[in-house]
Amino acid sequence: MFASFQSRMLFPIALGLAALSASCFPGGIAVEGGFVDHAGWVPEATLTNNAPYQIVCPDPDEVQRRQKLKEEGLPIPGEPPVRYVSPSQYDGGCEQTASSSVYYLFHLFPATPPMDAHYALGLAVQKLEGDTMINIKTWHETHYYSILGHVRVFKVKGNVIRFQKGKKNEK
Repeated sequence: MFASFQSRMLFPIALGLAALSASCFPGGIAVEGGFVDHAGWVPEATLTNNAPYQIVCPDPDEVQRRQKLKEEGLPIPGEPPVRYVSPSQYDGGCEQTASSSVYYLFHLFPATPPMDAHYALGLAVQKLEGDTMINIKTWHETHYYSILGHVRVFKVKGNVIRFQKGKKNEK
């Protein structure tokens, strides 16, 4: 009688320990949210009002040239390594992505500053020293880290532009 009672108690304890150890496994499970166009958010800064602009693209050739300058000990230019493409010649590939996030400790307590969509947009624009962003797509992701908590991430993706100074778009 004692052996059967002990074996009946051992199984739930072993199962509980296995579940607890699996839930505390380091790392996380990322569950990506649905892709949403604009997510109901279009800041006024993205409205170009027909002002002439160019799309700002990272320039890998300039990055390599600057790396060689750095290795040779020569001065590196202060402006970002970018190239400008007119909207009529742009065929894609220069989209920039940035994000803002908040971490919830034990899935209850926010442990970091709240998500800020304007901050995420600003990061993408500052990376290339542009003026604003157009063709914006936004979405949310949730990354779960067992019982430790989860992270809610707001991501923004679009084309960084720079307005042309001193020119007017006349029709």
